[in-house]
Amino acid sequence: MQLESSKASTTPQPPRIAVVGRALAGCAPQLDRAVLDGNDLSIALKKSPQNNCAKAWVPFYLRVDAAANAIAPLPPGQVYRIRVYSTDHGTTSLLAFALLDANTANAAPTPESGLWWSEASTDTGAASAGNGASIELQDGRLAVSLLGFGETGAATWYFGTAQPKGRVARVPLLQLANGDPPFAPLGNQPSAQPGPRIELEFLSPSRARAYLVRNDGGRDVEVRALTLSRSRFANGPVSANWTGQWVLVPDDGGAPRSFEFAAAGSQDSENFHLTDATGDARLDCRLENGTDHPDLCTLSAAAAVLADFDQVGLDHLAGRTSGGARVTLMRVPR
Repeated sequence: MQLESSKASTTPQPPRIAVVGRALAGCAPQLDRAVLDGNDLSIALKKSPQNNCAKAWVPFYLRVDAAANAIAPLPPGQVYRIRVYSTDHGTTSLLAFALLDANTANAAPTPESGLWWSEASTDTGAASAGNGASIELQDGRLAVSLLGFGETGAATWYFGTAQPKGRVARVPLLQLANGDPPFAPLGNQPSAQPGPRIELEFLSPSRARAYLVRNDGGRDVEVRALTLSRSRFANGPVSANWTGQWVLVPDDGGAPRSFEFAAAGSQDSENFHLTDATGDARLDCRLENGTDHPDLCTLSAAAAVLADFDQVGLDHLAGRTSGGARVTLMRVPR
């Protein structure tokens, strides 16, 4: 069973939802109810009242009509967490989970390649100690290695690739094992077993919500939510993560401009700013509530705003100039 949704568009439109799967002929499930709670959409299915099911399995397509279920059409511009449940014999059990990006196609942040680690979050709870991921984006395709531990506590890792769709990516993972030891190679080819699925919602270039999904017999049976972030190895003030040499690159091919951001001029629990050691520019950043991650930065010079950035990563910031043109602020490696 899987969820089907309308494709991303360059203009905001309410998404359309359908549940597709296979059932015995004459006994396709029916929609019981749909409940929207913030960004969580729960869809409950009930068994067909017919008892004369055929033995052949056939596809079914079940449209989730918002008006018929007394819920407003899903507003565009959001990422929704959709869960499909079965309500058979008075019990409720999970059947499927999926993320749906109803944003416009050009609203997605570009995830930075590197090591991402589990962190505590008000949305997903405590951090999962020692768990993380290696995420790399090449030519529009995402490669994910999930680093964690198995049921016995032994270290394990999973790997998978997928094509992101806007802000979200659905990555089936394989568990790799029984490969060559590094100091006694035997020519073994590692074996690959199906692992969990990871669904990613990128909140910024360096922060994401991750949902680990365990599948059993073709149905999703368990979902674990995590927050992943890419952070620098250095300790010290949060603002120190954005010091160094940066280059402002207009997307329209205009002349780039360089900056050398020095230590923070001021910092508190909600904001920090960096000054340009070679000029009169400054970078002012607002920290997302309860985190060490900026969600908005403004670059200004001589009291005039050069650009506002709403996609803030460790190595690049994306936004628009005061005139509305796209622009990127990129770190110069050293």
